[in-house]
Amino acid sequence: MTVVQPADGNKFYQCTVQIDGENPDNGKPKTFKEVHLVEGTTPTNVEAKIADQMAGTMYPWRITNMSESKIQFVY
Repeated sequence: MTVVQPADGNKFYQCTVQIDGENPDNGKPKTFKEVHLVEGTTPTNVEAKIADQMAGTMYPWRITNMSESKIQFVY
């Protein structure tokens, strides 16, 4: 089992990402929300990591919430 903990000086941030997509069943606009747990040094660093991961998405997205997480370890 691998245990992940933030590197020295880093923290985990919990970020809510809203994606403005469409319902696959009927094609009507639909909003999706995802929660991402990201390791980073600052909120700016975390935003850059999310932007890098979301770069290939075809729908508009935005970060609607970001907070420092109390999670210390991920198993």
